[in-house]
This record gives sequence, structure tokens and C-alpha cells, in this order.
Amino acid sequence: MKILVTGASGFVGRYLLNEIAQSHEVIAYVRKKSNLLPSSVQQIVGNNFFDIAIPKDTDVIVHLAGIAHNKNKSVEEFKKINVDGTLELAHKALQANVKRFIFMSSIGVNGNSTDGKAFTEQDTPNPINDYTISKYQAEVALEELFKDTKTDLVIIRPPLIYAHDAPGNFSKLLMLIKLGQFLPFGCTQNQRSFISIENLISFITACIYHDTKINETFLIADDEVISTKQLIQCVSSGMGKSMILLPVPTELLSILADVTGKVGIFEQLYGNLQIDNRKAKKFFNWHPPKHSLNALKEVGNLYRNNEK
Repeated sequence: MKILVTGASGFVGRYLLNEIAQSHEVIAYVRKKSNLLPSSVQQIVGNNFFDIAIPKDTDVIVHLAGIAHNKNKSVEEFKKINVDGTLELAHKALQANVKRFIFMSSIGVNGNSTDGKAFTEQDTPNPINDYTISKYQAEVALEELFKDTKTDLVIIRPPLIYAHDAPGNFSKLLMLIKLGQFLPFGCTQNQRSFISIENLISFITACIYHDTKINETFLIADDEVISTKQLIQCVSSGMGKSMILLPVPTELLSILADVTGKVGIFEQLYGNLQIDNRKAKKFFNWHPPKHSLNALKEVGNLYRNNEK
């Protein structure tokens, strides 16, 4: 099988290539050559999808590249990369008779919080920021483009992805846990879905290898729904630390977040976001190989050992 992966040198891309490169011909589309990728992987260097040529006989494209959450990016930049660039790649996939196009979207397409009912694939999309709006626009355009064609379209909407080397807010949280002794999460009883990088890669490979036609959107997550308090306790345990979680009322923290303009971060740490992953599990007869509490302890241990 010949597999083209965009964003291959990024966080998810590197894990995916380490999983599939030994048994398949893998082409990595990267902005610059990387020494972190398996030596068997062919690297194609380029800055945009308008110049890319799809290698002959490519079976599957896994499209991971795009602009993530970034306050410094404009609406136009999100559209150019996440929508227009994705569509350009998809057009070329059709021309090259690629069998399957796998698009990494975001649970943010559904919304940024739940209220007692987990998100499902049947929910009306409710993206609330420029990033998630661009992901939703790309989804809609891809569905229209691939409709009534021989190319499968698979859309994956994951929540926050965690690993010891995860970027973004999770990386900042790991640093806080490592350096701190006290954190204001003692009163936190929220319910959130996350996904370990191992479980995400397991699901992506299930999408790659599935031997019958797929044209579906999947919400994926670990099986376990946990609180931010549990997450911190597991990670700190893996680091060999004993954290003191101060019982600061959530209402007070909400006011502080509003005053300081940190409502988005507050929502991520204290809000609810539950995902129903039953469709993905049933469709592929797939089960997340990692239990989230164990995986989070492993993350803490790996972070401690790699940061020495």
C-alpha cells in the first residue's frame, strides 16, 4: 500500500509514520526535510498544496497538515490553508485516483462544550472560532467534492490529544505540573473526553486498512471520561510528584477568567466536553488499546524522564 501523509513531521504525523512506515510505502509531505522521520520514508518538500504532485499509484492520503489554534492568524490565513489548501489537495487526489482521503478535523466542529449529553456525529455543527469554522468549511467542501466519486472520504474529529511531547496547552499543563506544587483544581468535577496519541494512531490505522468502502465522519476519544482533577493526579503520579490541589471555587475562577480574558483556557480546564465514540468502535470493531488513566501516568513518567 502506498500512503501519502501531509503534516508528516508534526506531532501526530511523526507517531503515525513510526507506526506504518515499516510495512508500507510511505511518502511524507513536509515543509522542510526532517531527521526525525523513519529513513524508509520518502520526503517531498513543499510550502503549499497548490504545488504538490500526488505520486503515481497512491492508495491513501492522510491529511494532517493545517494551521491549528493560533490567535495571531487571520480568518483569511485559516481559510487559505485549512480550506483552500485542503480542497486543492483533494482535487489532486481525485485526479490521481486515490482510493481514500482521510481528513483530520476537530471536535471543535461540534462545539466547545457539552451539557449533560455527549457529542455525536448526528449533532448539528457549532464551531465557535476561526480555526474550527475553517475545519467545518473544509469538511462541507470535501463532502461535496467527493460525493458520487470512487474516492472514499473519512473525517476524524478528535478532542485534545495527549502525549509527553504534545504541543500547545497540554504541554503548558505538563510544565505547570512539573514545576508546581499547588494547583487550583481541588473543586473541579468536570467531565471531559481526551484521546491518547496511541489511541488516535490506532484509529487512523484502522481507517487506512479498512478493506471496504467508507464515507463517514467519526468522533473519537478514549473510552474513559475524566475530570481535569483526575488528569492532573494521574500525570503527577507518573512524574512521581504529590500535587496539592487547592479547593478554589470554580465560580471564582470563572470570574477571574472573564476579567483576564482567559475564558477559552478556563473552558478547556473546567468545562465539560464529552464524546460518544460508539459509532467509530462499532464501524471498525475497534477498541482504544490504552486506558486513559494508565496512559496519563505513562505520559507523566515519560515527560519526567525526557525532561531530565
